[in-house]
Amino acid sequence: MTSVFLMIKNVFHAAVAVVMLIPIMLTMGDAGDPDAPVETYISTNPYITEHLDPDIAAHRSGAGLAPQNTLMAFENILAQADTLGVDTFEFDVQITKDGELVLLHNLTYDDTTNAVEAFGRSNVLVSSITLEEAQVLNLGENFKGSGDYPYRGLRGEDIPYNLRVVTCDEIIDFVEANSNGKKYNYCIEIKSMLADSYRAVDKLYSIITERNLEDRVIWSTFAPDTSAYMKANYPGISRTADAIEAVQFYFYFRMNWDLRDVSPSYVALQLPYGSNALDNLINLGTREMLNYAHSNDIAVQYWTINSEEEVRLLTENGADCIMTDYPQMAYEAVNSIK
Repeated sequence: MTSVFLMIKNVFHAAVAVVMLIPIMLTMGDAGDPDAPVETYISTNPYITEHLDPDIAAHRSGAGLAPQNTLMAFENILAQADTLGVDTFEFDVQITKDGELVLLHNLTYDDTTNAVEAFGRSNVLVSSITLEEAQVLNLGENFKGSGDYPYRGLRGEDIPYNLRVVTCDEIIDFVEANSNGKKYNYCIEIKSMLADSYRAVDKLYSIITERNLEDRVIWSTFAPDTSAYMKANYPGISRTADAIEAVQFYFYFRMNWDLRDVSPSYVALQLPYGSNALDNLINLGTREMLNYAHSNDIAVQYWTINSEEEVRLLTENGADCIMTDYPQMAYEAVNSIK
């Protein structure tokens, strides 16, 4: 019954977001002024970066270079640290039946692994299986390399250790032990839903605090109920805006209202751009909007930016973080400006 109630609440929140978007839609299409100045503000927010020097985040741990959210992907980034220029590891987590926090973007393993074959059915939720049961999966099954699928068909003992399901604490410990002294940031998104998301938040909080990483982790969720749980129980961990808060922010920006009236408690916005934002049907990357965010001590991070042109444009406009599947491309594009 609790899960049903939460689902109804989420549907209601989504409806509210649509209603809030109506007046915004009436003014959409604003490309912004490319000659508008990029303003500089005194900030206490560590996620606001210097102009023309955004953080480079490996989206899903570098999904264009290796199977996403795998140990192999993290190994790849760390092995090429000097040329990839990664500052932040971005990845997604969900909680298993036995309370382990594993890396996975989608709600199931169907799209990225041999899960349908292994479990004998589709749509097996992570929360319904144990970590041990998930270890039969090949996380590289559907990764397309240079025109082929280099890891397809691997089963049993042929699946390498770095393409098996990995836990959040294992990944963080691996990065910390192999970072050569660099202090990487972590952007971790909770993808578990409803009551499972609360368990995931609790587990992630334990992982963060046990390793004293409070100042290097920003956690996120698009679900308002999960966000409310984060705020109520763990206000000391930096978080990004949820879907409702992001809509509210944009509404206040377009109406030129004072955002302090709603006292936002998030430190960053994570926003789509380009093809991820319906080819900028609503442009979320203007200098004016970035100035508005920074004037309110809020960082702006963009996903998933896989073109040099968009990297350069957002960097010049004042973006604080570029999340990309191809970090070397983004790193080189940023440096070409500097």
